[in-house]
Amino acid sequence: MKRFFVEHSEIIKEFPVIEGQDAHHIAKVFRLKPKDHIVIVDGGGMEYEAEIISSSKNQVTVSVVKKYATVAESPVYITVGQGYLKDKKMDMLIRHLTEIGIAKWIPVVSEYSVPQPDVRKMDSRIQRWEVIAKEAVKQCRRTRVPEIVSPVSFQHAIEESSGFDLKIIFYENETAPMGQTLLPSDPKPSQLFVLLGPEGGFSNKEIELAKSAGFISASLGPRILRAETASISACTLIQHLFGDMR
Repeated sequence: MKRFFVEHSEIIKEFPVIEGQDAHHIAKVFRLKPKDHIVIVDGGGMEYEAEIISSSKNQVTVSVVKKYATVAESPVYITVGQGYLKDKKMDMLIRHLTEIGIAKWIPVVSEYSVPQPDVRKMDSRIQRWEVIAKEAVKQCRRTRVPEIVSPVSFQHAIEESSGFDLKIIFYENETAPMGQTLLPSDPKPSQLFVLLGPEGGFSNKEIELAKSAGFISASLGPRILRAETASISACTLIQHLFGDMR
């Protein structure tokens, strides 16, 4: 069955309504008709089988047939503080890290960040990231859309990490193998905060600041990876060690 988003406020209604692009896809692209069944999700962790009651290119009304929990959400809550990259790279990472299962995305402006966020365009940029994340959620059968926030300074990102079970900063000059640095623990951490650098990596000052705040410095091996490759690799390894990719 095809999957579509509805607003949380609609789910609680007797007959939820799907509007906008998803309504257009249901009625005109997939040509679904009354009595056809679809899956709807509201980004809150549950999914619903629904029967189409009526449809047009602008609005589709459904009736919820049943509600069930998904098994596609990671058991660990992963927040990624991503060193700010060029826009297309950030777009790509939002998509892939959503598929991997991250829960929150924080763009971080660090000392070696080359591109700087354009404040005038940031609202539209975040809206674009949210659209990309929603599309990725539908594709990978998740039910929760990652929370995406406005860019913050490195210092602010460190402050945001307070209270997490495990905090990791990936650093290309770290010599200890990741397998030794991040041994699975018992009990497993349920909330992880991960800092990943921009194209130029993190400065020594930033690494020391992170360590003083309780971060563990970890390596992704002897090869120097592109920033976007490092982010995808790091989040995959974390899901392998602590999440559901074993």
